[in-house]
Amino acid sequence: MDTMQRTHDTCIIACETLKPELEAVMKTRNGDYPVIWIDAGKHAWSDKLHTLVQEAIDGVSPSLKTILLLFGFCGNAMVDIEARNHHLVLPKVADCIPLFIGSRKERESYGTRTYFFTEGYLNSGGSIASDMPRLYTRYGEEQAHVILQEMLGHYRDLAVIDTGTFDVANVTVQVEDLAKHLAIPVKVIPGNLRMINALLAGSWQDELFLQVQPGGKITFEDALAVSS
Repeated sequence: MDTMQRTHDTCIIACETLKPELEAVMKTRNGDYPVIWIDAGKHAWSDKLHTLVQEAIDGVSPSLKTILLLFGFCGNAMVDIEARNHHLVLPKVADCIPLFIGSRKERESYGTRTYFFTEGYLNSGGSIASDMPRLYTRYGEEQAHVILQEMLGHYRDLAVIDTGTFDVANVTVQVEDLAKHLAIPVKVIPGNLRMINALLAGSWQDELFLQVQPGGKITFEDALAVSS
């Protein structure tokens, strides 16, 4: 079902981390969905994110039958989200990285020791790179270095995802500052927005998207299926 056929009865609730990418896809598809943005900084607290998403759903007009949720499951923040009177569609991804690079399979190809960045994530307020000045001011150079090592020391590289929506060189420079403290390399990897495009196009294949009908809710079993 094409985007232009659904804009009259559909809205999107999305994490601000994905704002550049979502706006780019909507522009290429000539779509005009209403979008409710959720503060990206709430990712550190899954209960707060859960509450904000549920409140956003509850506030959507009954005339908008379908709500596209542009999130990962985000530490089980989506578990027990209730559809109320709406039809929910949610990508089957544990976090937002597959939405930037195209698929869960692509995400898995980088293993567990790559830490990813986009401009949206870097500016989200929840990024360790953007939080570095506060760490150094509060704890001093030596203690801040210890904290960074404890948080990110097990990673082997940092990756900037080039989604085609921001100045990659500028973001890479900022990430390189963090990389120096961790003594690990920075690489730029290709992005792919196919999952966001499929979400907006209504191409909701069962292996890629979870659909929750009116009166239903997202379950813990749904989350387990995503993480397995």
